[in-house]
Amino acid sequence: MNSPLCEHASPATEQGGGAMMNPSKAESSAPRANDSGERVAPSLEERAPYTIEEGTMSTKGMSRRNFLALGSLAAVAGGAALAGCAPTKSEGKASKDDAKVAEIKTADETMECDIAIVGAGGAGMWAAVEACRAGKKAIVIEKGQDVGVSNGSIAGGPFMVGSKLQQAAGIDFGVEEAFCHIMEYAHWATNGGAIKKAVELSGSTVDQFTDDFGVPTGLRPDNYGAGHKSVRCNFQADPKDSKTQQKGVNRMGPLQQWCEANGAQFLFSTTGKTLLMEEGTCVGVQCEQDKKVINVKAPAVIVCTGGFLGNDEMMQKQFGTHVNPLGNVLSIGEGIDMVTAAGGQLSTQWGIAGNEFSGSNQNADGVWGKNNAAFSIGIYGTMLVNNQGRRFANEGRFANLPLALGGAISLVGGQYYAIVDQAYVDGLNAGTDAWTLCGSDAENWRTGSMTLKGKSLEKVQENIDAAVAAGWAFKADSIEELANAIDAPDLVETVDEYNDYCADGKDEQFYKPACFLQSVATAPFYALQYEPSAWVTIGGIRTNDRMQAIDNKGKAIKGLYVAGADNGTLMSAPYCDYEGFSLMCAYNGGRMAGMYASEDIDA
Repeated sequence: MNSPLCEHASPATEQGGGAMMNPSKAESSAPRANDSGERVAPSLEERAPYTIEEGTMSTKGMSRRNFLALGSLAAVAGGAALAGCAPTKSEGKASKDDAKVAEIKTADETMECDIAIVGAGGAGMWAAVEACRAGKKAIVIEKGQDVGVSNGSIAGGPFMVGSKLQQAAGIDFGVEEAFCHIMEYAHWATNGGAIKKAVELSGSTVDQFTDDFGVPTGLRPDNYGAGHKSVRCNFQADPKDSKTQQKGVNRMGPLQQWCEANGAQFLFSTTGKTLLMEEGTCVGVQCEQDKKVINVKAPAVIVCTGGFLGNDEMMQKQFGTHVNPLGNVLSIGEGIDMVTAAGGQLSTQWGIAGNEFSGSNQNADGVWGKNNAAFSIGIYGTMLVNNQGRRFANEGRFANLPLALGGAISLVGGQYYAIVDQAYVDGLNAGTDAWTLCGSDAENWRTGSMTLKGKSLEKVQENIDAAVAAGWAFKADSIEELANAIDAPDLVETVDEYNDYCADGKDEQFYKPACFLQSVATAPFYALQYEPSAWVTIGGIRTNDRMQAIDNKGKAIKGLYVAGADNGTLMSAPYCDYEGFSLMCAYNGGRMAGMYASEDIDA
């Protein structure tokens, strides 16, 4: 996937959190048959949430069951991926209260350094770089096996301002323009000082990938049609050839090598468990490596474990609905809970960086994909209804700004349905692309290079029939029967009203553009069940503009810094419409944490 998001050591999206499995294992992630012919879930080593290619994403064999199993294992296995967790009573679940009653264990070994970094994703690695530049000894604690398992090492590329790539291309795009747009988009509900600094650093961060670490970078065009052209980096020598993209250890390995050459030490297969506090000051972190307890003493600790995408219970609590994780499923909120247990204040901004193609279903067993009609159909502006059978949004916004607004809108719907008729299905099945089928309105359908014009779907009827057989799509000869099938009593009235809007060419309810007004009138009728899905979570620990965790009085907790998807200050909901925004926040938030921690030690 090429969307923004994640950083820590975990399965992958792009920005914070990033626990991504090694992409080389992606092909082995599908459910397999045992000797009896029964489908069994892959082992932990075999699982990979998805592979990333230019403009595509595939969740090969990853069902909700597998996601949650993986997340549960992550809570207890030191060798999974992702670092830093608060003590928990149960797998995949951590709470502030649990952490507070946990006792610090007797350490088998004590190590000392200047800066302890929990998580070796995008944020953690850049924090380590800046710590080393400042002459500080850094110890990086990583739950995974190497630095190539994070979202920050796998996802497409970060948003940037003023990079050499942009300058060479003659792109006039400055800090003021970017900063003002980000803050207005967030309604100033985030930390302006932190945002401004991150934006200022963003261009040099991309430059350094190539100049200092030899990682090839290129410009990425506007992918989602938001009008922000060439503001995103691509980690590939040839932007036109996705096969040249640098991922995993090819992207982050050079940073690790440089850090080690400058005195940093990496503890892999090591899980951060509890922050060490003395009189309100953070003085280190207690870790576990297999059965060994290690205290890493340091005057500064940077927590960047990747958010909570893999914690279904926490997702339910924050969003009131199940959210299908498409990225960092090993990030289960440990870092957030660890910091709240130390007195840190939670963010007031919570959300997700949602899936570009709106549809997902926890029961679909790995059939999600851009070319799968059953899942992708929601982005085409078709009528969407909630569990009561009532519309809840202007469906054209999914097609217009799918990543930025689609995820936020889907949370409003909770579990929701795309309602289409046979005429629409037949049109797609005959090879007509959705753009043409919906009226080819370029002004209202701004999907940029990801436009569906000229890109027909494959096996439309076959995929939908399979979804019906699997029980997460429904087919009926009348709207009344369909309403009964999905237990949505208001569906009949909603369809009648909607068809009137289609006939009039104007949506009087939510003012959906006319090009998306496709009537639901030709039997049989279909309801495709969707749930929100996300590449990364938004929300976590509130920090000041120096990335220091703040307490409930707004005061900085000395010695404690938070970066990446654990940080609830840089990103706010809804996700900004700059592509690569969360990865920008991860990389540059990590740099800021490393810089400021080094300065504070010297103060």
